[in-house]
Amino acid sequence: MITSTISNTKNRLSELLARVQSGETLIIVDRKTPVARVERIREVADNPHILPAVKKWNPARILDLPIQAATEGSPSLVAAVVDEREAGW
Repeated sequence: MITSTISNTKNRLSELLARVQSGETLIIVDRKTPVARVERIREVADNPHILPAVKKWNPARILDLPIQAATEGSPSLVAAVVDEREAGW
């Protein structure tokens, strides 16, 4: 088991992850208090919440999405922000 501070983990992340890949467990501490445990994932099937993407992500496609024009009576972002601020947020 490897124990590392947050700053040390940031500075040596590649090295620490290589050790995790070889089977060690990394415990990240903040002022001697453990805050995270990093372990090697052996099988994706054992971790059903980690699934490969169905389609490749292409951020440029966002630019191709249609822009909906504002219409009379449609919700206003400005009005929503004003309402939120008046409510004390």
